[in-house]
Amino acid sequence: MQAILALLSDSKFHSGEELGEALGITRAAVWKQLKKLETMGLAVHSVKGRGYRLPAPLELLSNSTLAEYGVPEAVALQLKFDTESTNKDAKQYIAMNRPLPVLLATERQTQGKGRRGRQWEGGLAKNLMMSFVWRFESGPSVIEGLSLAVGVAVARVLKKIGVPNPGLKWPNDVQVDGKKLCGILLEMVADQDVCHVIIGIGMNVEMDDKTMAQVDQPWTDLTSRLPQRPSRNHILAELAQELVVVCQAFETGHGMKLYQNQWQAHDVLYNQNITVTSVHQTRHGVARGIDEKGALLMEENGEIVALHGGEISVRRG
Repeated sequence: MQAILALLSDSKFHSGEELGEALGITRAAVWKQLKKLETMGLAVHSVKGRGYRLPAPLELLSNSTLAEYGVPEAVALQLKFDTESTNKDAKQYIAMNRPLPVLLATERQTQGKGRRGRQWEGGLAKNLMMSFVWRFESGPSVIEGLSLAVGVAVARVLKKIGVPNPGLKWPNDVQVDGKKLCGILLEMVADQDVCHVIIGIGMNVEMDDKTMAQVDQPWTDLTSRLPQRPSRNHILAELAQELVVVCQAFETGHGMKLYQNQWQAHDVLYNQNITVTSVHQTRHGVARGIDEKGALLMEENGEIVALHGGEISVRRG
């Protein structure tokens, strides 16, 4: 599947015979592969006498291109065409005791999960679905607030590629003009004093209405925000660089001290009326930023209370 997609990625016409020769398969097998691509949501144009083409050029993730864009040499790369979940792959990678840190990414994710068990799918070869794994030797205590620092890292990358006003919504959404662009999900795999953290990031690069029809909140993507579609390889490499810096800062014990003010500079809820919902209760107050541990500060009946992550949801109003 990846091979035939690579051949079609230039958006030029390729005959079934040409594709079959390049792949070493029959024209009938080529047709079946193309039909499978269509079931994955990718349009393939077919014109008798000319062959097959994609409606627009496509950029596939590539180890060599990621290296050119500056993925740190210390970061191992694991790219897949198709997977259930990069976070699930990351857990398997950790269990195999393979080199860390590692960046795992895929062209298509079928069972990705967001916060509170929400499903997140990103289409085929259009968006970013990745996981980054770091081993913290000092245990889980040093990673308090890490998900918020990751939000700052994402905001930095967005500014680098030309998005002028990224916003952060506690605890782990990245927005532009009030619309969700990116989600962050951290999972921890602890073993005695050692803690492996899986940083899962899903970013909308080029979404379509059909793919996002089931999304129950305003959303946006990078392609609609920038003059031209950005390179996914470039964004992924920039994220890898920023995540290394963030994890190194937390490893040395500085943690949220370095990121508290930076996060609050992007806080879309600051001084806004908010409703906080958990399994057991609903509370109302005014958002007052975050504390040095990354907890949300809410003014409620004249008092400031600190709310921690987990199974709570925050919205305006």
